[in-house]
Amino acid sequence: MESTEAIKKKIARLLADKGVPPFFLADNISLANYDEINLYKRDGMIIVDMYCRDLDTDVPMMFRYKYDMNEVLIRTEMTIGGRESLIWDKREEIEGLWAQCQG
Repeated sequence: MESTEAIKKKIARLLADKGVPPFFLADNISLANYDEINLYKRDGMIIVDMYCRDLDTDVPMMFRYKYDMNEVLIRTEMTIGGRESLIWDKREEIEGLWAQCQG
């Protein structure tokens, strides 16, 4: 079990980390397995949709990165075969760590 101080440091790092910038994701378009990358604003967020294919299976995939208007990554999602799944959510990550401090 991690100490409360170690968990608080993790929370502080998460709050300070902006994540991978949207423009960096756009560079993936030059990779062979990427077909399309869209960057747009909706509902007060910056969103990057990346359409690609798995290198081994050729299965189409879509990754969605959601940022606040300060370009801070707040959520990452993936869709494969029409099935959506959450990869990472900053708020949930912080809340989970905070719950460990309380417990």
